Amino acid sequence: MPKFFQVEKAAFGGGKNEFSNVEFKKRALENSNAAEAGTVLEIIPLHIKNPPVIQFIAYISKISDTIKSSHTKEQPFGRTDPYYMWKASDRSISLSVDVPSSSITMGLENLNNLSWFAASMYPTYKDSQTATSIAASPMFRVRFGNLVCSSTNDGQGLPGVIQSLSITHDVKAGFIGGRINDAGASFPSEVASVLKSAGFDNTVRDGKNILIPKLMTFTFTLNVVHDHKLGWDFNTGEFRGGLGAPRFPYDFGLVRDTSESPVVGPTVSVSGQSTVSPPGGADNRQTGVTTEAIDAGSKEGDLSNVDLVKLDNEEVN
Repeated sequence: MPKFFQVEKAAFGGGKNEFSNVEFKKRALENSNAAEAGTVLEIIPLHIKNPPVIQFIAYISKISDTIKSSHTKEQPFGRTDPYYMWKASDRSISLSVDVPSSSITMGLENLNNLSWFAASMYPTYKDSQTATSIAASPMFRVRFGNLVCSSTNDGQGLPGVIQSLSITHDVKAGFIGGRINDAGASFPSEVASVLKSAGFDNTVRDGKNILIPKLMTFTFTLNVVHDHKLGWDFNTGEFRGGLGAPRFPYDFGLVRDTSESPVVGPTVSVSGQSTVSPPGGADNRQTGVTTEAIDAGSKEGDLSNVDLVKLDNEEVN
């Protein structure tokens, strides 16, 4: 019976030796050891009851992690630089994955998992007869080592929404597969033998031809929906993830030397939001606020900026 090559067995962490159907989660959503180690890319669709665990050996050609911040721009009269007030930060991770098939056994494994991934891009419905009874929109947890993971629970899959999945079949690399002949006979074809061993012999009719590209690639972008707090505590300078998610975003780092307290300057309030200016009244380049400019404007009788910028010189504890 054809089995995976040793390198493929090692990638799955010994959990798989030959083609079999995906596993299904019933309660806990912990990732496999292979996904935690980074030898497998693991995808769990959260919107499906008892969701499948979709796995690909991690032949990842590209990972792009983008954090995009949006600001409100406010230009007061007389200033050359505007004020920028933070509104939100969106994070997205793009992955490009190569899916080579070294044998019919590995090819059927890849094709099955890719089918599950593509099908899971659609929502869950309460009523099978109507298209307006959507119960849950597609949402996923994706795990690849510590580079794509949530910092909660020592590194679960990173939750988010996938808005597009692009699959490419490399026809120049060629195809493998064949006709399913005599699945119940003593000497079935190789494809039929692999399918029968995995329990798929009753799901595919005899005589059907299965075409498997030797190389498939897919790309997708995960729009992250974080499952923990983000940002920094004003008084302590500590990350707000706390004990639940202390090592954002790559499950490492963000350790503050607790023997030293953060240096805090006077509080500056710009259009209702507070920031901290550097000690000594130095120019805050991010907000464009200077204590000297406020003082000078007040002395000269120009109060056009005073209603926008309020300086609190009380010491921050």
